[in-house]
Amino acid sequence: MFHPVEVSEIPGPVVGTSLQRTLREQQTLLDSAGVGIVFIRHRVVVHCNQRYAEIYGYASPQELLGHSSETLHPNREAFRALGREAYTTLSEGQTFRCERQMRRRDGTLFWASLTGRLINPQDTREGSIWTVDDIDEHKQTQALLRTIQLEKQVLFDQAMVGIVFLRERHLTRCNRHFEQMLGYEPGELIGSPSRRWYRSDADWEDAGRRCYAPFALGQSFAGEVTLCRKDGTPVVCDIRAKAMGAQGSVWIAMDITERKRTQEALAKAHEELERQVRERTRELHETVVDLHREIVDRKEDQDRIHWLAHYDALTGLPNRTLLAERSQQAIREAASAGTPLAVMFIDLDHFKHVNDSLGHRVGDALLIQIGNRLRAVVREYDTVSRLGGDEFVLLLPGANAQGAARVAGKLLEAFRQPYQISHHELTMAPSMGIALYPSDGQDFDALTQSADVAMYRAKRDGRATFRFFTPEMQAQSLRALQLENALRRAMERQQLELHYQPQINIATGQVRCVEALLRWTHPELGRISPAEFIPVAENSGQILQIGEWVLRTALAQLQAWRAQGLDRIKVAVNLSAIQFHQPQLPEMVSRLLAQAGLPPDALELELTEGVAVADPRAAMTTMQQLRARGVHLSMDDFGTGYSSLSQLKHFQLYKLKIDQSFVRDLEHDSNDRAIVSAIIRMAQALGLQTTAEGVETAAQLQFLREQGCDEAQGYHFSPPQSAGQIESFLLQRCV
Repeated sequence: MFHPVEVSEIPGPVVGTSLQRTLREQQTLLDSAGVGIVFIRHRVVVHCNQRYAEIYGYASPQELLGHSSETLHPNREAFRALGREAYTTLSEGQTFRCERQMRRRDGTLFWASLTGRLINPQDTREGSIWTVDDIDEHKQTQALLRTIQLEKQVLFDQAMVGIVFLRERHLTRCNRHFEQMLGYEPGELIGSPSRRWYRSDADWEDAGRRCYAPFALGQSFAGEVTLCRKDGTPVVCDIRAKAMGAQGSVWIAMDITERKRTQEALAKAHEELERQVRERTRELHETVVDLHREIVDRKEDQDRIHWLAHYDALTGLPNRTLLAERSQQAIREAASAGTPLAVMFIDLDHFKHVNDSLGHRVGDALLIQIGNRLRAVVREYDTVSRLGGDEFVLLLPGANAQGAARVAGKLLEAFRQPYQISHHELTMAPSMGIALYPSDGQDFDALTQSADVAMYRAKRDGRATFRFFTPEMQAQSLRALQLENALRRAMERQQLELHYQPQINIATGQVRCVEALLRWTHPELGRISPAEFIPVAENSGQILQIGEWVLRTALAQLQAWRAQGLDRIKVAVNLSAIQFHQPQLPEMVSRLLAQAGLPPDALELELTEGVAVADPRAAMTTMQQLRARGVHLSMDDFGTGYSSLSQLKHFQLYKLKIDQSFVRDLEHDSNDRAIVSAIIRMAQALGLQTTAEGVETAAQLQFLREQGCDEAQGYHFSPPQSAGQIESFLLQRCV
């Protein structure tokens, strides 16, 4: 601690060598400090270091000794104001910090950072220690920055293009030109969602996919986007956008509606001219064909038969038959010469969306262009084949792992260039699997199968990439097949059962609902996790049969509990996205409730956020039908999927379930606390209940109680248990 007494002030006999050394060391530390340090008692400077004296314009600390600290302030009122402000903090034994203007010896004022603390909070007469740092230059820099910011604002306001700042797809700031361009009054758009200036949800979602995908790769976006004026008329804009990290994104929009109309008119005229040329060419071609048909018919038929047998009719690429012939020849040559060989299986990501949204004609044209691009990337003696649909296989003689990886990299780069189909600009990404001869297979079928397995791994790892086949993939594929086959007999062999976990009312401690959780125990494979067998059930189409069994079993158990007097308890059942999108779901739910003799409000269906991603309107229709029947709906694992607040407000929900990934670290992670608090506030504003999953500690429960969460679920209360095991718990908590 700072000592206010000089060594020389202590009588010689009293000061030992050790004490003198300690005091000299303390004085050296004070003199070497980069900030001013002063000891004040009864508002008088008792001691200070050299830096403190320099800050106030004194040559040495001795010149300040005995000075009233009031003389260092601009005036008496400023001095007294600081004392009043600092007193409460200092008297509580805490450190007081502030920034104030102070006065140098020559009378000039400067900004300083002050930090003070009492020597003894129990006795203020012992004085206080203060540190002072000259921040005057920093304050001047801040003023200059404010001036520069003002100049930037003038440029922003006078720009002849629309400038918009978005955060989480909500407008935080824009210039007047953007408001005028869309027909809004000044400030009318502030805080509004970007959905507001699109004609439909589909246009808004499409713009989001196009614009935010480059952001995720650290790239800017440039392209055309059609917005909507306040009066409903469309406006075509040339957009330049860039992400700014946590600050959101900035967008520059230029109205090119008139230019676009001119371009479209020219395009139509050009298309009509092309049509006329095609028609005339067709007529001439038919004439020529008629003259030669009799001569070449037989040869053409033979060639055509051979071609159809070996080539794909759409793309003209080799088909599976020709690929197999070339592969067998290449394998023989590789085996004879001891050279490598690679097979690459390619599947186009989300190609179905093109056919569904733009039609098969556009999809076919896209496949033709993709085939041409594949051939342009590989060597002349490589084979590019189309197996059917959007699946392609490349045969690469002489290619080892490094060579195959180079080809895959070139293909990924080539696919980044958009395809122009009529007036559509399309981007398509491939998922690729690579198998090497002879380690991954010694014949055509084995190699293509291994490459296919690797391709599915690429899709599972995020798509738009490639993976080499590994034995582990084969093992996982066999495991999935084994589970699929075993799962088909699991119900009839009574291997499936339901466990139940209670949801506790935080305010009363009572159970009002239990969640039914599916469990599978196989006699040879043991207990299999739902995270492993549920995807298998979905991919194999068994989820519908299993899902109906779960509903029927859970409702029957609930009816049995109610017969024992637990007449206020409800049951919650999870629905997969595949179940939810079945048109007959509402009717099935009503039928099973009627069979169990239960009212609709006894059932709560838990949906994941992803059920509404593909078709939000269909999802809302199904939700409305279920709500109309009296069934409660809750959204499970909220915050971990594709949450859309604009959709959430339209969903017929009863409850949001906060995912356990946010609850797990509530005691240590301020971000998780902020997220959980925000979800609860939002749910309250929407009139929804909240249930926190994965509650394991009393501290987590206390935080949730303070935030107003309605229910909690987790091992703090009870693990999932069989119906017989949990019954006594329910009898105690459901009264």
